Amino acid sequence: MFAVTNTEKLGINDERFKSAVTISKAKNVEYRKDYCGDENDPKTLHLVRVKGFPQLLPEGILALTNYCRWLRELSLSYALLSDELLLTLCSVKQIHLETLRIEAYPEAKPFPLVSNKAWSTFLNHLPDINLALLSYMTDDDNKKLLFTSHIPVTHLYLSDATSESMSRISKQCPRLIELVIATYESGPIDRFLISMAKNCSHLSAVSLGDCEITCSGLAKFVALCAHRLQVLYVSETSLIEDADFDITKVSTNLSSLLGRTWIPEYVPLW
Repeated sequence: MFAVTNTEKLGINDERFKSAVTISKAKNVEYRKDYCGDENDPKTLHLVRVKGFPQLLPEGILALTNYCRWLRELSLSYALLSDELLLTLCSVKQIHLETLRIEAYPEAKPFPLVSNKAWSTFLNHLPDINLALLSYMTDDDNKKLLFTSHIPVTHLYLSDATSESMSRISKQCPRLIELVIATYESGPIDRFLISMAKNCSHLSAVSLGDCEITCSGLAKFVALCAHRLQVLYVSETSLIEDADFDITKVSTNLSSLLGRTWIPEYVPLW
């Protein structure tokens, strides 16, 4: 990783530059075309990570990507998203992104609203894109905006999930492959996971942190998607035993469904 911070113009001429660059709090960034040629050239740019660019326009991001035809991953704040940016990225034929990584932070004001049309156009242009959304939002109003449109997210990390955001995910994120929830404090999460198992046909990895789920609810969820579920992390302290399943019984049931030994994650008391 080659990092540059607090600079107004960036020119890369260091032989140590390999395949990634992180740019923070810069107003104007300029690249020379000769850094974007041969895919096997060690100076070819594959990853651009954009942080802290409140004044960066879509044209600025395009200037970064336009010169880098081998660019495969773009990482930026949700605050920089807009219909204009997505449509601009779709307008350049030489851009062949494999991953768009978006981070949503609570300090982002105002929070942008991206339309269904823009996301649809973006997905049509890049049908195999991996879209990772990492949300650190704490404000309920801003959380709602994350899933008001049909966002083609494939990998979703929620630091603080709510019942309203969870109810939107299965409807608005049909391409979801991976779901990680750090905290959910609105009671058992059963019905939302079951809804995702039914509506998110690609969901194959689920990790739950400080979330309550009944043993029966977990069994129903896994029964719906066991044939594709490759990763399942649930802490023992999150499981609520009920009349049908205790922790031992649900572990046996899930092991049978998954075709491999499954037990909840042990959380030490100290």
